[in-house]
This record gives sequence, C-alpha cells and structure tokens, in this order.
Amino acid sequence: MKNKIEIIAEIAQGYEGSEKLTNLLTKGAIASNADAIKFQLVYADELATPDYEYYDLFKDLEMDKDVWVNVCNQIHNADKKVYFDVFGLFSLDMAKEIGADGVKLSTTEFYNNALFDRAIAKFDTLYLSVGGIPAEDIDQKLSALSVEQVNKICLMYGFQSEPTPLDQNNLNKLSVFKNRYPDFRIGFMDHSDGALDDAFHLPLVAMGTGISAIEKHITLDRELEIEDYISGVTPSEFIKFVGLVRRFEPVLGLDSLELTKQEEVYRNKATKSVVALTDLKAGDVITLETVALKRCSKPITEHSILEIEHALGKTLKVDIKTDSPIAKGDI
Repeated sequence: MKNKIEIIAEIAQGYEGSEKLTNLLTKGAIASNADAIKFQLVYADELATPDYEYYDLFKDLEMDKDVWVNVCNQIHNADKKVYFDVFGLFSLDMAKEIGADGVKLSTTEFYNNALFDRAIAKFDTLYLSVGGIPAEDIDQKLSALSVEQVNKICLMYGFQSEPTPLDQNNLNKLSVFKNRYPDFRIGFMDHSDGALDDAFHLPLVAMGTGISAIEKHITLDRELEIEDYISGVTPSEFIKFVGLVRRFEPVLGLDSLELTKQEEVYRNKATKSVVALTDLKAGDVITLETVALKRCSKPITEHSILEIEHALGKTLKVDIKTDSPIAKGDI
C-alpha cells in the first residue's frame, strides 16, 4: 500500500488580512480533518508594482508577524502542518521565522531561481506548481536537482479558472507528470465549483492517477463571498470530503503487479491444472487423450503444471489416479 494521500486545506487569501477571520478559518480548517493547512503569505511590494490592479488588495492582506506565529502555533498544537505560498525572498524568510513546515511556489514563481534555490535550502517540503509551464522548462529545472532535493519536492498541477469547468481539468496530465517524473511526488490542486457535487467527485477521479497530495479550498460560508470562496467548501463539507478520500483510498491498492493475498487465494482455488482422465501407470506417455486441464481440490503450487503442453509426450515416473493432478516431479 502506498503512503496516505496528504490532504491540504487551502485558505489562500480567504483570511482577507483580518486577524479575526484568520482565526475563524484556522479553527474551521483544523476541524476539517485535513492533514495540513495553507495560506498565501502576501506582501504587496514584493508581489506587484503600485499601479497593478490588485496592489491595494495585496496591501490589505498584510498582517503582523505575531498573528502568523499564533496561527502556526494553533495548527501545530492540533498536530497538523502549515504551509505558505510565498512570492519572494522576504515572504520566504518570514515563513521560516513564523514556523512554516513547508512552502509552495506558484506557477508565476517557477522562473524565480533565487527564490527556488533558497526555498529548497531552507525547507524540507516544497510544493512546486507546474501547470502552464512547458515540459522542456520543467525538465531543465528538475534534471539539475540532487536526490536529496528531489525528495523534498511535490509537483503540483491544477488549472484555476474561478471555478474550473470539468472539461478543463485535464486530469490525464497528472499521469503524464507521474510517468515523466517518476522520482517526484505529484499533487492535484482542485479548483472546481465548491457549490457542486463535482467538488467532492473530481479529486476522487484524480486519485486514480497515483497522486500523493490534494489541495482543496476551504471557506467559512460561500454566502459570505470572502476571497477565494468560489472553489471553497465549508468545514463540515470538508470533513465529508476527507471521509470520501479516506474511504476510497484503499481501492487504489498496490503500485506494483505483485499479487495480493486475496488474489493468491483465488488463483490457488480457481486455476486449472493438468489432471489424469483415467488411471495412469508409471512409464505411460502422456497424450491429449489421457489428461486435461481442470480445477481440483489440491491448491496450486510451484510444482503444479498449468499448461497442458508442458506435460504432453512426457513419461510418468509414478502411478496417477483418475482426476488427480500431475506435478512437475511426476514426469
């Protein structure tokens, strides 16, 4: 069985720069049964120029360091991890100072090499968004990494379209990433409409591609229409979502073609082996008229003959009764 899928409750910018709202969302996310909780750590002057259309929004998201330290302490006291999206060296260093367990670099930061280098040096967990990045650019960045660095990274894929229509999710890309970069963990960022059943079903489909992490938005109440609410589900809905993931996770089973115990039992009981159609004597030569493939009471072992061609023309060393299996050592 592979490792448990990590479920990340994504608050993003939903805290809106309000300490009260941040604490409410944190408590809701802690109660949601998620494994980790993630915020965007925003400092306007690091992220945009003053004339950028969302500069004032980014400015309003800024909060004192003490607020974030308290948030991290709450989450750690609940035995959960806390991650932050960072957008520059200042927010990266701040994430480290306030106690983050890891950071995420969005697609917009993929080419920020200084930020990437410092992030992978400072943290043991780095989520790297790769949606919208040409494959050759991903290849170039990942091929230069050490084994230690590879083990720190989870490649995250998901398309944000506020919300993302079902037919724009391209979940097959998750399998492509997994096959192209087999040494890396792969995660899915879900941005489906939180008001639809799709919000619960889509990640379950993504699980079938072998992902290691699911990032899903959480909000207090969609009617409040706080930032990033469109893809969000409420804490009680998030509990339901986690329950679905954990219920269906065992369905994924092994990552190899090794037979399970149940498959072994079925194989031993149901597989046909070569048996005698009549009483045979030592010295008899086996022909199509004297043997057949049948199920029998004796379980299949490494000594069983499963293909009739392997017995034809062979001479028996021992007597064989009618309907008794012929073993490899009998010929």
